[in-house]
Amino acid sequence: MFRTNAVPVLRRVQKHIAIFGCLCVLPTCAFAETTSIAFASCIDDEKPNHPIWKELQKANPDVTVFMGDNVYLDLSRMRADAMTEEFDANYTRLGEIPQFKELRRSSRILAIWDDNDYGQRDGDSSFEHKEFSKQKFLEFWDIEPSSERAQREGNYDSVWIGEGEQRIQVILSDTRYFRSSWKRDPNATECASGNIVPSDDQDVTILGADQWSWLEEKLSEPAALHIFVSGMQVIPEEHCFERWGGFPHERNRLLELLSQTNARSIVLSGDRHLAEASRLLPEDNPRINLDLIEFTSSSFTSRVGFGKDEINRYRVSEENIRVNNFGFLMMDWETGNLTVQFRDQEGTILQRFVFEEGEFL
Repeated sequence: MFRTNAVPVLRRVQKHIAIFGCLCVLPTCAFAETTSIAFASCIDDEKPNHPIWKELQKANPDVTVFMGDNVYLDLSRMRADAMTEEFDANYTRLGEIPQFKELRRSSRILAIWDDNDYGQRDGDSSFEHKEFSKQKFLEFWDIEPSSERAQREGNYDSVWIGEGEQRIQVILSDTRYFRSSWKRDPNATECASGNIVPSDDQDVTILGADQWSWLEEKLSEPAALHIFVSGMQVIPEEHCFERWGGFPHERNRLLELLSQTNARSIVLSGDRHLAEASRLLPEDNPRINLDLIEFTSSSFTSRVGFGKDEINRYRVSEENIRVNNFGFLMMDWETGNLTVQFRDQEGTILQRFVFEEGEFL
């Protein structure tokens, strides 16, 4: 099933890749040959000259998704009168990076937040400054104040890329604003900064009732491909840091929902300061009826080197990636092939995954 070279190729016969699942309703349809989407997380805005910025610029993606920790702030440790100044300073440094400026001109930018741009480490719904953080986020990422995203509670959105048979839906989820507090093990010794253990409390939530209802509605819409973007990992369960597995019933609900869409779904995530591809099979979880794949890319310019010997039974490759990286997804509309790569600061392809038409996963 897997090639045993440095760039593994995933294959499994699957009769409906669903890139033909959406009819073009326009009088004439302009079809692109390919659609490219870069994705990254964990940016140290004090490293404006990091070489990976040039490699991302050279990749020239149609769309770039920043998946959280795009700046690093902890408002819970700041004086109230200093928060605006600190937020503005961090976002200004990011915005003035030359390659970031060029990227904003050449690529469509999509963004979500994670805890560090939310404003509180491992922050949840109890964070008192979350509305302030949201307003600063919306301002920097040029999200219109009149938009649905700006008007409703939380910071989530659904975005369409392409038209007709080439429509890709990108779900930008918010795993902060509504999330309940984690359950932690005070006696754990292996994960001093995490200690998050699974909770069997059925009342805790990650997305909150309104976002769940919204997500179910959005994922029912016809698409060639659904991409669910999460600040934290969905599939991996063994590590003790923030993960959907901290609330197993929420994770199961999401997995079931993603496997029941009218087109294939994949997950993009960040946060972990490592990169890896994770693959969940129906035999691993009876709630899903199709394989589900997740691509985690982190960190872009922030610290790396974490995760050596970390267990992830769902990991596709033998090793995770522990150098600065970004993900690069390419949809070839002529062949129906989807290719995902992890690239480093020199543009080297560290891992590569190809899903062929009719052999998706």
